[in-house]
Amino acid sequence: MAKPKLGAVVFDCDGVLLVSNTLKVAVFREALAEKGFHPDDIARFSRYQVANFGTSRYRLFEHFLSWSDLKIRPDADRDALVEAYARLLRSRYTRCASTPGMREVLDGLIARGVPLFVVSGSDGTELREVFAERGLAGRFRAIHGSPATKTENLKLVAEELGSALPLEDVWFIGDAEADFKAAQAVGARFVYADHFSTAKPRMRALAAEHGFPTIRDLRGLPALLDA
Repeated sequence: MAKPKLGAVVFDCDGVLLVSNTLKVAVFREALAEKGFHPDDIARFSRYQVANFGTSRYRLFEHFLSWSDLKIRPDADRDALVEAYARLLRSRYTRCASTPGMREVLDGLIARGVPLFVVSGSDGTELREVFAERGLAGRFRAIHGSPATKTENLKLVAEELGSALPLEDVWFIGDAEADFKAAQAVGARFVYADHFSTAKPRMRALAAEHGFPTIRDLRGLPALLDA
C-alpha cells in the first residue's frame, strides 16, 4: 500500500503545542469565581469543561448559563464571562511552556515544505497575538480559533489549500474528543497527542475503537508521518 501523501499538518494548540490545559481549567474557575458564582456550580462546570476540552469558551459559558438550577445567578452574561476569562488568561498564556520538541518538530516539517496550520478552540484573535509574541506565528500558514468551530476552521484550511473534502492528505494533531470529531467531519487523518490531555481515558478508548494513532507528544510525530 502506498504511503499517504502529506498535504498539510494541522495542530490543536492547548496540550499539543502549549502546556496550557491545566492553566485554562484554573482560569475558567477563576473567571466564574470573580463574577460571584457559587463554588458548587463552579466545580460542576469545571468537570464539564475538562470532559469537553477543546470546545470554545463561548460555547462552554453559554452551556453553563443555560443551567436552570444554578445556586447563584449573578448579573453576568456570556460576554462578561468571556471578557473575564480572557483578561485572567492573557499574560499567563504568553508565558506557559511549549510542549517538548515543539519548535524542532515544526521547523523540521517546514524544512520539508509541509504547510502548517493551527485550528484551536481558543479565541482566534487572542491566539494569533499570543503566537506572535512567542515568535511562533510565522511558522504557520494560518492560525484559526473561535468563535468559529473547529470543523468550520478545518473547512477554511481546505479552502486555503485549494483542496476539496475529504481532506485525506491532511493530518490533524489533537488531544481531545472535539479534535477527533472535527477531523472526522472533514475526512482528515487524526493523531492523538496523549501526554497533556485532560481526557486520557476517553481518548484512549476512542483510539482503541477507531484505530487512530497515538503519540506521547510531538516528538513522536515525525516517525509517524514517515511510517
